[in-house]
Amino acid sequence: MKSKNILLVGVGGQGILTMGRILASSAIRRGIKALTSEIHGMAQRGGSVVVHVRMGDVESPLIGTGMADAIVGLEMMEVLRYIQYANRKSILIVNDRIIRPPTAKTIPTKSQIITELERLKLKYIVVDALNLALKAGSEISENIVLLGSLIATETLSEYIEITDLENTLKETFKGKALEVNLKALKYGYEAYKQHVVREY
Repeated sequence: MKSKNILLVGVGGQGILTMGRILASSAIRRGIKALTSEIHGMAQRGGSVVVHVRMGDVESPLIGTGMADAIVGLEMMEVLRYIQYANRKSILIVNDRIIRPPTAKTIPTKSQIITELERLKLKYIVVDALNLALKAGSEISENIVLLGSLIATETLSEYIEITDLENTLKETFKGKALEVNLKALKYGYEAYKQHVVREY
């Protein structure tokens, strides 16, 4: 079984670790092998957080340079920080959000980040996950919005579908939180399907 490699990037507090667990759990429930690796040294201080998720015929949890099938970025600058994992066939799901590091004197603008993605000729889509999360009922569901966009790309169609993510959410959340996250997943899915992906 061919492997699929998903890199999740962002900063502490954005729910990156939860995203990784939901993806891996959804695969395992289907009988698919899934390995994850979390790197989050300064997560509680808004530092960089990275989760590697690999499914299929895999032995190591770490994704090699240039081997990501998809990169999901909850923060735009973090996408550039880990862009070496992308290749010309990768799809980048980029949240339309910049979170300024506490110690940074200058940071790139959104347009500068997009210009760099285009210079590298990478396939990407920018998703306004915050507004979709608010529409779903809570800004903390941004991560689930982006999972919806990821599953809409069909990158993981050999292994899991949106219904698998829905079932994992039902096992993970209850009550209002479940309702919000199911909506967020749907809105993210629809956002990808309705937008034109920039590709070369």
